[in-house]
Amino acid sequence: MIIERLAKFDRPKRMSTAVLAVLVLGYICYFVVTRGSVVKLKAANVKHAGIEAVYASTEQQQAGFSSLQKQFEGKQKQLQEYQQSCFSNTQAVQFFENINSMALACNLKPVSRAVSEPENLTPDSSIRGEADDEKPETQQQFLKTQSAMLIVSGNYFDIVDFMNELADRPQKVCITNLNITLQVGEGFNPRASFKVTILIDSSKGQEQ
Repeated sequence: MIIERLAKFDRPKRMSTAVLAVLVLGYICYFVVTRGSVVKLKAANVKHAGIEAVYASTEQQQAGFSSLQKQFEGKQKQLQEYQQSCFSNTQAVQFFENINSMALACNLKPVSRAVSEPENLTPDSSIRGEADDEKPETQQQFLKTQSAMLIVSGNYFDIVDFMNELADRPQKVCITNLNITLQVGEGFNPRASFKVTILIDSSKGQEQ
């Protein structure tokens, strides 16, 4: 029927109709061919947006992880410093047992040594520092102090060297109540009495 109608058209009309038909057919073919690509492109854009969102979220998580890692490293360093500042129970015993030997090594004569029993750390302890106030209560209950009253005699400079030797260690050692006197008959060798106090962490299981 369409062919019969076209046969009635003159040549110019037939040419116009043919061109129009070719254009319509070309558009239909273009639409059919490109539609799948357009759909795929839209899907790819959606997927790309999703990937970008996941990447941004991953970057935020990575930044948060880095921050947590730095905080952990800082806390770990603080813990190590705290552990180094305390004696263990065994270290405390050895420290007080070796005090007379340390005095002799500094050319001093040990006169007396009175070691007290360990006591729970209290707010007014002389060795307590500001950092101890920040420790959790559960941690503070493991902390104790132990003291010894020492009397040694010898050269003044040897006495100074001896006290420096006692304090020159990673653990906290507090020297108080220093009193230096020159006893009759001692010549030029004064007698020094002082109190040595240390901090003990009874929770330390690994002896160094």
